[in-house]
Amino acid sequence: MNRSRATVAVDVGNTAVKLAVELSPHTAGDHAACRQRNFESLPSRSFSLDHRQWPDRLVQWIKTEVQVEDAIWRISSVQRQAVERLRQQVAQSFPDAHVDQITRDHLPMPIDVDVPETVGIDRLLGAFAAINRFDGPVIIVDAGSAVTVDYVDDRGHFAGGAILPGLNLQTHALATGTDALPPIDWTRNPPLRVPAKNTTEAIQLGVLTSVTSAIDRLIDWYNRHPNRGQNGEAIVVLCGGDAAAISARVERQHVVHHGLVCQGIFDLSLPPRREMLR
Repeated sequence: MNRSRATVAVDVGNTAVKLAVELSPHTAGDHAACRQRNFESLPSRSFSLDHRQWPDRLVQWIKTEVQVEDAIWRISSVQRQAVERLRQQVAQSFPDAHVDQITRDHLPMPIDVDVPETVGIDRLLGAFAAINRFDGPVIIVDAGSAVTVDYVDDRGHFAGGAILPGLNLQTHALATGTDALPPIDWTRNPPLRVPAKNTTEAIQLGVLTSVTSAIDRLIDWYNRHPNRGQNGEAIVVLCGGDAAAISARVERQHVVHHGLVCQGIFDLSLPPRREMLR
């Protein structure tokens, strides 16, 4: 059994809990190693909040598959009830575990918005991870229950963003707000015809176009931001559960980067980059 002091990074979202385990922390202050870390090589898993026993299943996965008992648990959450269930399960299963719930006060990244405490911690951690991996400015598109399109300027400051309904929220609204329109399974990503030739295709085409067109327009607007620096256009980083569904239809150049929130949690062990201190 691995008795190292591992770090368990947990991202509690609105519909699922994502987690990753770093068995041996990277060297403090080594931002180059941070950029080169292969997140895909870390043990990681997602658990749906719809499953009643998800906290127990999560803990059993840590014990039996990852084989970690001694760990620091660092939790980011936008779902208060779910995080309380998780904390209770961790305390029961790992009585000696150290558990931190991440807040904006943990992040060394300046937050240049009207009311910083209202910004979701998932947005901040995703932005923090992105700016640690790419030279700013950076635009972070997180396609989950909601789609957020956030901007980090060339100084490493979180400068705000936009929020719009995600794919499932939009199609759920159509299915529940009308008498005949069907629900949509976004796990299937078939090629779409333009114009669409059936109702399901028409809903997919309409919703995808509304989301991706908004993303492209926001990218254009952000690239005119006064603090865009000398690097030219911002790097666009796409993440989230629906990233695969929308990536092919976002016209602006972008990279897909999975697990940004968990990576942002791991990055909290790094000292702030110099530009963030300006």
